[in-house]
Amino acid sequence: MRTLCGVAIDSRTPVIIGAAQVSQRPPVDDTLRNAPDPIDLMTDAVRDAATDSAGDGVIEAIDAIAVIGGLWRYRNPGALVADELGIEGAATILTTFGGDLPIRTAHLMAERIASGEIDVAVITGGECTLTRRNLAKRGETPRRREEPRADQVENWGPPLDMGDLIAVDRGGETPRNSYAMLDSAIRASRGESIDAARDRAANLWAGYAVVAADNPHAADRRGLTAEQIRNPSPRNRMVSWPYTKAMCANNTVDQAGALIICSSETADRLGVPVERRVYPHHCITSTDTTSLLEREQIHTAIGLRAAATRVIDVVGSAAAIDHIDLYSCFPAIVTLTVEALGLDPGRQLTVNGGLAFAGAPLNFAAGQGLITMVATLREHPGSTGVVQGNGGHATKHAFGIYSTNPPHEPHHIDDLGPIGPVTAIADADCSGLAILDGVTVEYGRDGPTRAIAIARFDDGSRGWTVGDEPELMRTFVEEEAVGRQVMVDAGVMTLPQRE
Repeated sequence: MRTLCGVAIDSRTPVIIGAAQVSQRPPVDDTLRNAPDPIDLMTDAVRDAATDSAGDGVIEAIDAIAVIGGLWRYRNPGALVADELGIEGAATILTTFGGDLPIRTAHLMAERIASGEIDVAVITGGECTLTRRNLAKRGETPRRREEPRADQVENWGPPLDMGDLIAVDRGGETPRNSYAMLDSAIRASRGESIDAARDRAANLWAGYAVVAADNPHAADRRGLTAEQIRNPSPRNRMVSWPYTKAMCANNTVDQAGALIICSSETADRLGVPVERRVYPHHCITSTDTTSLLEREQIHTAIGLRAAATRVIDVVGSAAAIDHIDLYSCFPAIVTLTVEALGLDPGRQLTVNGGLAFAGAPLNFAAGQGLITMVATLREHPGSTGVVQGNGGHATKHAFGIYSTNPPHEPHHIDDLGPIGPVTAIADADCSGLAILDGVTVEYGRDGPTRAIAIARFDDGSRGWTVGDEPELMRTFVEEEAVGRQVMVDAGVMTLPQRE
């Protein structure tokens, strides 16, 4: 039994041995149709991760490939990656959707390695969304591979429910709207002015932009300032008040990443140097309500808070987190997580650059964060890193804890399950006076198009409501509207007449 840092390492202790990202800027000429596809990029990422491990025979030793769900509609993409790598007999897994899945899946594979079910696992994800968009401009579609083993796959992961038809119709299903409404509720609960809340979000994002500027795979390396992020411009239009385009997740990328995890005895057999090894210590997961309408208070996520509290219990204190990568689809989730973990919002909150600037394949941002965290921990041996995943409307939470030091206890997953009381959802046609619990204004390219809000009725139930009166939209962007009374008529809101 190997001993490291005074800790005896069991032969089945899982360890990350390889990690890599790949990216491409697709061509703009006639070769675009034959540009590498997501399977190519994921395959390249696995090869690079194997090289990154500095071990021998790593590719040949892979016996499980888990792919994080994406937009490509392949039923068994892991088998296609295995074929490209020349691997026979590897088990394949395809996950559901959600930004929490890379962390959950990495630790699922770690659990299976610890139990002896598998020895060497790959977690990968990738997209060529930028290529697909460029093809669409030419009226073309991406090439699609045949799948001879489409049904020979394990489908795994918690479901992702983004909202019912009413939420879709009234804008509550769209993340840029739901997170903007969540941000408005945070603002109101803190007593912040609209300008102060916008400054808070922009300052957080400026910290991500600085890190992305040094990331060679980042989609946006301009290193935008807080002012450039906060204020609309020809390249940075308003999207969902108060969020500009620069504050929103960017999945329009050609990127992929891969991690390789194995047992410690296999790492020894493959000759992986000790300094290349990063140990997954602990994973904490939890779930808030699917819809913001159901939360007791819109400005909090009780499940997130519970998971964050457990993270601090495990590491000892916020100060003990040396490196962190907070999930950053929109500023609201970062604000909530910083508060829940007790972090200084002025510290570096990402190692990869975040979804707005580094960009990421759909559902794989936390995977990119973990890949960069592996490199960061290798550069700072003995330090502790935490990576967060988040899915839905601040609904599905996952935190992973990592170090080059081996764990004192066996790898463990704490699933805290669904947390928090549930508030009733109002009937779609519910009408009457209501109080606004969260607000935003949705913008098109030519300006504001409609106001969207969470309305709470006298019986405590909530519903999505919309309105397109200019005065209503002006009020939402210039005055504090959370806590204000509106008249709702079958989902359409108007301001009561001022006397």
